[in-house]
Amino acid sequence: MSTHLADGRPHPADGAGVRGAPGPWPAEAAVRRLLLFAKEPVPGQVKTRLIAPDGLTAGQAASLHAALVADLSWRLDAGRWELILMWLLSRGGDSPDLAPVGVPWRRQRGRDLGERLFRGLEWAASGAGYVAAVGSDQPDLGTARVEAAFDLLARGNDAVLGPARDGGYYLIALCRKAVNRRLFDGLAWSTPSVLRETQLRCRELGLEVALLPEEEDLDTVEDLARFRDALERRPDLRSMCPRTAEVVASWSKHPSGKEGRR
Repeated sequence: MSTHLADGRPHPADGAGVRGAPGPWPAEAAVRRLLLFAKEPVPGQVKTRLIAPDGLTAGQAASLHAALVADLSWRLDAGRWELILMWLLSRGGDSPDLAPVGVPWRRQRGRDLGERLFRGLEWAASGAGYVAAVGSDQPDLGTARVEAAFDLLARGNDAVLGPARDGGYYLIALCRKAVNRRLFDGLAWSTPSVLRETQLRCRELGLEVALLPEEEDLDTVEDLARFRDALERRPDLRSMCPRTAEVVASWSKHPSGKEGRR
């Protein structure tokens, strides 16, 4: 169980902090909290499905992951909520310097993704009416989509899910009373059944659920090819993801069109 100081700040032993923040944790918890879950960008441990002979090297995949997290954190920090980065760090690791100065961060805790999601959302809901969690797999996730999720909660829904085309979800938002371990325990994560099983469990718990539009994650070599094509065609996407666009543009191509491997 995480420990906290009397004013609501996480105890230093919990592995949390604010990089470069000049002042204390806010005295009153925000009504809305958004958790951005991300892994430490260690080569060979992130974006592993992109590491392939026709895809990326481990170093390229780690650079892409770091750029995605940076772009998302800067973009989502502009919303009407408190953004908190939830880092999955190696033992003794510190928060990577990717987010805007002053954005708080916490260390993910738990055996698997389900437990880490539950524990993070449970903590966030201790001082907020509405909480949401997103990952770093959707490059163009914007504030409008997250705002829509929070607004659906404010209009009476208990849960909001953003379906991913692969059968998972890119966003989950919950009102405080709906944060329940049952929504996360024992799911077969990274399989096509995640969204369907989560909806079933919501119904079993008597929760009113709303769905956002379906989106594609950036997980596979095929996803990356589509994303690169979109970057070339859409100046607005390049503006939304400047760091990611820069990383992608830095990769050389073989005459065959496959990624240069260094």
